[in-house]
Amino acid sequence: MNLKRTIRPQDISTLFMQMGLLLDSGVGILECMQSVQTQNTSLAIIIQDIVKNLHQGLSLTQSIAQHKTIFGELSCALLTLGQESGTLPAILLTLSAYFNKRAQTKALVTKALVYPSILLCAMIVAFLAIIWFVIPPFMVLFAELGTTLPLYTRVLVWLYESLQTFGLLIVVVLVCIAFTSKILYAHQSSSRHTIDTYILRMPFVGALITSQEAYRFSFALSYMLKGAMPLDKALPLASLSVQNRALRERYNMLLPHIKNTAATLSQALKTLNLLDPVSITLIHAGEKSAKLPQIFESIANATQRESEQKLDMIVRLIEPTLSLVMGALVVFLALGVFVPMWDMSANVL
Repeated sequence: MNLKRTIRPQDISTLFMQMGLLLDSGVGILECMQSVQTQNTSLAIIIQDIVKNLHQGLSLTQSIAQHKTIFGELSCALLTLGQESGTLPAILLTLSAYFNKRAQTKALVTKALVYPSILLCAMIVAFLAIIWFVIPPFMVLFAELGTTLPLYTRVLVWLYESLQTFGLLIVVVLVCIAFTSKILYAHQSSSRHTIDTYILRMPFVGALITSQEAYRFSFALSYMLKGAMPLDKALPLASLSVQNRALRERYNMLLPHIKNTAATLSQALKTLNLLDPVSITLIHAGEKSAKLPQIFESIANATQRESEQKLDMIVRLIEPTLSLVMGALVVFLALGVFVPMWDMSANVL
């Protein structure tokens, strides 16, 4: 069973919040893990495994690191730092807030895309159903009358014959492509990097992904800097929060660029084109005033709002676009069916 699929960010957020509060109140690590509760069966299995590892002498961070695919690289790195610095409860509460934000963003995206997805699927099914069930009787009629078919009708006839001949093959090929792409994206770093690069180049979607990743990076970095973590340690860890591999590669270049060129963080962000000019100006001011944690928290909030606005804009564009496409298909079908009939009526008259 793939546990990762059944564990939501909200489940992890709740778990880390319980752990942080229990540890902050003085409860021991083993007792803490035995006390936490979850309604997610898959997460409960992982908690039991962590408790078993604790009994065997492993540390909490070592036990959680065995489930890195569930909790993420950023969580494991921060928990290790928290255990070494004695700030584990605070780190857990920070991670709880981080996963809660991820859950909210995911819910927002899902909610926004439900209606366009249903509309698109309904449109495709309706179009194929009309071609499959409506066109054949008219094909027989037109063949009996021996009339010359217009372009619209010939295209519809070609679509019907193609579906009849290659329909099953097309479905199998599409399923294989989707399945193969999913496997490559999940298990091959180079393939995932290539796909992520193309995603960033997509109109509207690329800008949305860039904003979301800027939010994740700024959010993670703000909490690390609040915990007095040095910038040279915080930057690589914050980069782990970036999910798009192509963008993560650029964020990973921040620290080497700063060290090699003696640039400031704001200069490095500008050179690598990672944040917008307004954010970079704010970071430059934060460097001078020693208020980088607050600045990055503000940037995180701003980019989160920007992501929501871009997502809303995409949805607003999708709905009328699909309506126009649906209208065009209806007109095309009507022309393909009725134009030959009009021609025949004109010839009779």
